Amino acid sequence: MISRKLIALTAVTGLSLTLAACGDSNDTATTTSVEATATTATSAETATEETTATETATDSQEATAATGDDPVFQAIDAVTAAHPGGIITDIDREDSTDVYEIDVVVGEEVFELVVNAGTGEVREEERDNDDAEDIREANDANITAAAAIEQALEQHPDGVLDEISLDEEDGRLEWDISLDDANRNDLTELVIQAN
Repeated sequence: MISRKLIALTAVTGLSLTLAACGDSNDTATTTSVEATATTATSAETATEETTATETATDSQEATAATGDDPVFQAIDAVTAAHPGGIITDIDREDSTDVYEIDVVVGEEVFELVVNAGTGEVREEERDNDDAEDIREANDANITAAAAIEQALEQHPDGVLDEISLDEEDGRLEWDISLDDANRNDLTELVIQAN
């Protein structure tokens, strides 16, 4: 895509220089107009590419492995591997372990899972297909659970996730997050907007 733009821009520039050298003031005005049009088209194409790149980056965030030292990211990776396209809505770490209870929306169903972050084992506990509110909230959220956890841990780098839940408060979706310290004692609670 970039090489086509470069070729087009080079051709327009060459044409502009040729017209400017050969013509009178009217040709120069035409040349300026051609250059402005080429610049506008290039700017519009660049804006479109930047938007597409941003959308692709957002999409790839969902598709790539979650990152971070907190074992919750291994649990998230295990869930997304077991349920591609699923949207995590709740995570609750079982006390003093790396085992998590995780709710994930897949299509029109909510799966309640138990995930061992150390082994990657994912066990289904329950499946619910009549929780329309959780499904709607999951589909309306613009920020994933993993991204919200990353934001919380950026603010509290020594924290580890205890719990995260997607909730609607006054018409706004938000992630309610509880972090523990390294000794698994309560550290802080945060709210991160989900849309």
